[in-house]
Amino acid sequence: MTSRQTVCVIASTVAVATGVASAHSLATASPRASATTGELVTARALYRQFCGKCHALAQALAAGFGGSSKNGFGELGGPSFNELRVPYHYSITAVTIPTGGHEVVRRKIKPRQLIRVATYIATVTKHNPIPALPTDG
Repeated sequence: MTSRQTVCVIASTVAVATGVASAHSLATASPRASATTGELVTARALYRQFCGKCHALAQALAAGFGGSSKNGFGELGGPSFNELRVPYHYSITAVTIPTGGHEVVRRKIKPRQLIRVATYIATVTKHNPIPALPTDG
């Protein structure tokens, strides 16, 4: 079984069993304390590809106005991360228990990419003044 299949099976099983914490397996694998410049550049590109169309983030040069139906991600923007401090596990949970438009992202992003993006978001927002709050959609 591939790592992607394993993550999907774990996420699906936990979601059905608890209905709440399907992201536990990924969320507990917290990001490393530091990332190399190359990893940050790769993660920034992934952020722009999967998140930046809807979520503004100055460090990623992402405007977050939403997209068009052509890009397949939806037309509406999401909250800006420019002031929010977004923990790693919030990003993982938002995609593995998709709410508020993340259903498409879940189908398109690979588990390893999700981990990189979540690590990137947590790293670049860790000093932002407003703590993000979990949402139900």
